[in-house]
Amino acid sequence: MSSRKEQKEQLRQERLERELAAKAAADRKRRLQIGGGAGLLAVIVAVVVVIIVSSGGGGGSSSTAASSGSTKSGGETGVPAGAQVGLQDGPAPWKPEYSFLAQRLAAFNFPQQTDIGYHVHAQLNVYINGKQTPVPANLGIDPQGRFISPIHTHDTSGVVHMESTKAYPFTLGEFINIWGVYFTDNQLGGYKAGNGNVLQLWIDNKQIADPVSYRMKPHDVMILGYGKPGSFPHKKTFAFGQL
Repeated sequence: MSSRKEQKEQLRQERLERELAAKAAADRKRRLQIGGGAGLLAVIVAVVVVIIVSSGGGGGSSSTAASSGSTKSGGETGVPAGAQVGLQDGPAPWKPEYSFLAQRLAAFNFPQQTDIGYHVHAQLNVYINGKQTPVPANLGIDPQGRFISPIHTHDTSGVVHMESTKAYPFTLGEFINIWGVYFTDNQLGGYKAGNGNVLQLWIDNKQIADPVSYRMKPHDVMILGYGKPGSFPHKKTFAFGQL
């Protein structure tokens, strides 16, 4: 537990330092006088470029997906189109996708991560063709220590940590997107429902109609399964302990 607290505290301190540096830079910028038509034109051009990049314009963002991933439409996945870059659509198991994690996270506009405000846990089990596939450790945690997503994992237990400044309806689709795996109600990674195979979400022996949009609740034990009906369980228990 101490290592988690130390990691979060370090990330929090680094985030505060970045915010202070950004504020200082903004203050300096406001003190500068923009003179002449050329200066004004440069500002206008810069703003236009930022708007185009933020809206996904141009060919850059759609062609910079991870090696097995691609940019998908938000309508398919239930998450913003800008959050689709780098998603993996190959076979399991899937490693955490970090190369485009910051871009995907920025597109969600989640509340800020903290373990002081809203702090709850759920647990996820993933089955592919009758075999359980691991939910990796450190999903949503930048390897360089620059940021941490408000939905993340610390170990391979499948426990999903939801930590933010206020209560927020985090969905299973958002979590799997932070993982870096392509997910719709009919597809997980490279596995598509059909030809006798199903993709289903079960919680406490109850099937969830819309897995992507399911809002994770405290102490949910979720089973996301792909394969022939009956090839994965519909109910499991998990000891959350002090979580």
